[in-house]
Amino acid sequence: MKIFLPVFNVLSVLLVPIEALFFNIPGWVFILDIILLSIADIFFLIRFSKKKHEKIIYPALNIFVGLFLLIYVFCYPYFGSTVFKINPHYSIQNSQTTVTQTQALKDLSFIMKKLRHIHVALKNSNSEESKKINAAYEKAVLNINKKEKLTVVELAQQIESVLSVLGDAHTVAYLRYIESQHYYKDVYKHNNDNDSFVGINGISYEELLKQKSHLYSYEKESWALKDMKNHSISLEGLSYMGIDSSTGVTYTIKSEDGSLYDEIATLEDFITYDEYVEYNHIDNENAKEEKPFCYYSIDEKLSLALFTLTSCRNNAFYSETLKEMFTEIKEKNIKNLAIDVRNNGGGSSLVINNLFKYLNIDSFIASGMIVRYGPFMVHFKNPVKKNQKIKDLVFDGNVYLLSSNSSFSSAMMFAQYVKDNNVGKIIGETPGNNPNGYGEVVHFDLPESHIFVQISRKKFTRVNQNTDEIYVEPDYPCDSEKTLEVLEKLIK
Repeated sequence: MKIFLPVFNVLSVLLVPIEALFFNIPGWVFILDIILLSIADIFFLIRFSKKKHEKIIYPALNIFVGLFLLIYVFCYPYFGSTVFKINPHYSIQNSQTTVTQTQALKDLSFIMKKLRHIHVALKNSNSEESKKINAAYEKAVLNINKKEKLTVVELAQQIESVLSVLGDAHTVAYLRYIESQHYYKDVYKHNNDNDSFVGINGISYEELLKQKSHLYSYEKESWALKDMKNHSISLEGLSYMGIDSSTGVTYTIKSEDGSLYDEIATLEDFITYDEYVEYNHIDNENAKEEKPFCYYSIDEKLSLALFTLTSCRNNAFYSETLKEMFTEIKEKNIKNLAIDVRNNGGGSSLVINNLFKYLNIDSFIASGMIVRYGPFMVHFKNPVKKNQKIKDLVFDGNVYLLSSNSSFSSAMMFAQYVKDNNVGKIIGETPGNNPNGYGEVVHFDLPESHIFVQISRKKFTRVNQNTDEIYVEPDYPCDSEKTLEVLEKLIK
């Protein structure tokens, strides 16, 4: 028995990395393990423990392991998630894949439990957010109960109608059917011609969003409009929006010169991705060497270094690219630095700290946050960070940041840190989410439908708490496609 207890404790602890890295283990397994530990502990004390130190050490070990397991199940936000899974299996759905009413209700119940356990806004069951989401949940249950079977698209609509009431762009449901998705074949041509899709079936996207807002989680309307436009160019997306495409749809398109015209797309005009690539002769484009997620160029005539960051990844390649760029900036005595985070969907906010090391600032204020750990909320005030400057390569010139409506999450935070710490000026469009909003998501693959859902576990507070701005507004507002033109005028 003296050997059994330590072995049992080790095996119990191993449940955590197994659950976190490999496959989900139900919470009841952990609770049962804790009960068995307690029974074994009592049995040991009664039958086998004779020495005083044994009566202290073994129970203490069992209590420590039991508490560790309880904290993991009830406080750790990533319990049951796919975030740290090694090789997680994600099912690719067909839009016509169905689930039974029972399966749909099971998935909806699953995600409601996770929301109440993880989301900062739902810690208080009597809060306005909790009341709203409970009402939305009850409505979704009624809608699901009307059908014996639902397609995964219909279930995704019901789940999103619940999530969307939070007004949190990070808490959202996704469908994975890329392999079977059918795209409007002429989108590629219109993109190359700088055309814009501005409406469908005689309704502008702005008006359509008023009707379909329950299908989108967003903080800023431009972010939802981007998602809606992306949905509208595929059959599966149209189905999600509740638009019948069986007899075709009519797109309203705005040309680069500003003129509007309608274009009819029949059902035959929507083709699979492979067919889309072949139809638009994209193979040659794909054969070209793709640019990495971060890269830079130097224009000595303008005395400008343009650093492009398409994804916020704070890795070795990012650090090496920064070092190379600032080394070249120093060698060529460049006076202007522009950081391009247009169309950057976010990632790690540490990319900001890493770049700031090369700027001539002694310190900067970061975002504060509220973090939820199950039943506990931890508050962090806006910290003042000492800038660990790389003295040999400090840049003391003008800093600009280029933003768009698609600059999201950590990319928005990049713009916020630059503006609120008076590091530089913002050129372009307002980023896509609220600096006083939610973030840092936990991912889940719903057990029955395999719809992908993510839930925020933090609420952030803006660096500048004295501003009246709701969003990070540019110092020089312009269309995102015109940012380089505006930048050039500013530095000439």
